[in-house]
Amino acid sequence: MKCKNCENVAIKYSKYSKGEFCSKKCACSYSTKEKRLEINDKVSIILTKNKIEKICKQCDNVFFVKIKKIKQDFCCMSCASLYREKNEIFKINKIKKYQDTFKDPEKRKRLRDIGRKGGFGKKGYINNVYFSSSIEESCFKFLMENNIDFEPHKNIPDSSYITDVYLIKYDLWIEIDGINRTKLKSQKFLGKRYDSWLLKLLHYKKTNLDYIIVYNLKEFKEQIIKITQMQT
Repeated sequence: MKCKNCENVAIKYSKYSKGEFCSKKCACSYSTKEKRLEINDKVSIILTKNKIEKICKQCDNVFFVKIKKIKQDFCCMSCASLYREKNEIFKINKIKKYQDTFKDPEKRKRLRDIGRKGGFGKKGYINNVYFSSSIEESCFKFLMENNIDFEPHKNIPDSSYITDVYLIKYDLWIEIDGINRTKLKSQKFLGKRYDSWLLKLLHYKKTNLDYIIVYNLKEFKEQIIKITQMQT
């Protein structure tokens, strides 16, 4: 008779043996092989006890960490090093991009206009009217110089949204979109705030409010002149 595990000649190696294996080692090995899945499950439970499942930020592989090491974000040192290296390159490129931007007067002025200079907008008051960017300041100044009644940052009816300019006499709502949200780059930058912007425009349409969107001071002036001329 052959051994069930290694096909050598089976013997009765002890008084408890049935003569199916050539040795105790083969008998134990065969038993382990038969119950491998069950054993693996038991070992897995032991190894993952008091641990949580996480996804590596670099390779997206699943790994387990102890609760006290919950801040661990990588499955191994190699992934951690590679991620840090890529992140450093990203930071360097980002810094270089901003340095190049601020060297260019036109780009610098553009950032000021949309309230993003150095990560902060130019905010203040003009004739006791608050503005949150340079382009708003210029628009408000133009309206004041032409004696056009307006209300800044007025709440849109039946919502928590706020418009940039509301022309009282013409019942017109004006959105000053300095970063031009029609651009894919601006949409990625805004993230969830872009979805809020779309809902805001949808609310305008649902409530049948007259509104326009302008992207720069020149366009704002042209629209205001056009509206006032139509009404006279």
